[in-house]
Amino acid sequence: MFIGFDYGTANCSVAAMVNGEPSLLPLEGSNHYIPSTVFAPTRESVSEHLFRHLNIKPSDAVGEQVLRRAIAYNREESIDLVPEDMAFGQAALDLYLEDPRDVYYNGMVAPPSAFYYEGNDEIGERA
Repeated sequence: MFIGFDYGTANCSVAAMVNGEPSLLPLEGSNHYIPSTVFAPTRESVSEHLFRHLNIKPSDAVGEQVLRRAIAYNREESIDLVPEDMAFGQAALDLYLEDPRDVYYNGMVAPPSAFYYEGNDEIGERA
């Protein structure tokens, strides 16, 4: 089986070859597209969430340092992350529209590894 993954700045989609033709696969319910969005208590929460709840680890020493700082920041701010604190796709957009104050929302999500690199300002800013 062959699939294609479009990781877009606004939406993501996946297609598979079916009878020699590309066919979009449903990703959220019957929707063929997922908004490229993330919602979290803080930007630092993203790194910690990826590590603690999805078992995604930094790939180098710089990423490990950024993760340690993120965990320290969340601890200092008394942010105790639970899986429900993070949302992706349409759920992230819905939560942000419900109450955009004091949260981190990014309408252009980077791959998980980007949250482990210091100085990556292209990911977004705290809302």
